[in-house]
Parts: sequence; C-alpha cells; structure tokens
Amino acid sequence: MDHENPGRRQFLAGSLALGTASLLPARAVADGTPAAAAPAPAAPAAAGSGRLTFHAIDTHHGSTIGALRVELRRLQGEHYEPVKVFDTVKNGRSDGAVIEGDALTAGLYEAVMHVDEYFAALGTQLPSPSFLSKVPLRFGIHDPSQRYHLAVLFNP
Repeated sequence: MDHENPGRRQFLAGSLALGTASLLPARAVADGTPAAAAPAPAAPAAAGSGRLTFHAIDTHHGSTIGALRVELRRLQGEHYEPVKVFDTVKNGRSDGAVIEGDALTAGLYEAVMHVDEYFAALGTQLPSPSFLSKVPLRFGIHDPSQRYHLAVLFNP
C-alpha cells in the first residue's frame, strides 16, 4: 500500500463506501439504519411509471466524444428480440429515457454496444482483431415501475 499518497487511499475508501451504499436500501442510507434492520421494500409503484436510461464513458479519451450505437433487446423465449436501437448523444448519455412507461416490462434484456464502430468513427488506432467489438450487457428488470440507469465504462 502506498503510504505516501493519502489522496489515492481516500479516493479508494470513498469509492468503496459509495459502492457499499448503493447496495443498501435507500431508506437505510438516508436515515443511517443498519441494512439488517431496514424494512422490506414497499410494494411496487403503479405500472408504467418506470424508465431505463443509459450512459457510456470512453475511458480511452476521457469522455464519450462521439455517438455510440446501442441495440436494446428483450429475451423472448430463447432469443433476444429487438426493442430499440439508439445512439448516445455526445456526452455518452441516452437522449432521455431509452424505454419508459408501459413499454418497460419485467424481464431479461441486453444492450449491445457497438464500440468498434464508435472507435472507427473517431479514427482510433485499434489492433486487428480489436479487443472489443460488439459488447453485450445483460441485465434484468424486476420491477418496471422503478427507474433504472445502465452506466458503462469502456475502452479499446
């Protein structure tokens, strides 16, 4: 451990604290209640009030500086079926909700990021074959009345 760099240790400790806090129920974090004593989650809110947003950060360039094409798919039976194709805006975020309201249903999804096309459009020199090309991220929506945010870091 680097004892001469308290800035790094503080950053790591803060990151660990934030990561741990994200696993606790929201009320436990807000009022300091220990996780074991936190009440059970409330019943789901009204259907159709949830949403999914997306944010991708290019760690090679320091921020997402171009559009990243993403295909959102939902598992239907044994196959992922297309739901929506979108491009992130220049800051790497979806332009509003990717999917929301009644269109957001419980189930398994995947977001396929076209990082190879993103880096090619920027003229980034990549090895052949490139380390990453189409990157699928699989996730589940258990309560479509909630808000979900898919945040991703990527590089070549």
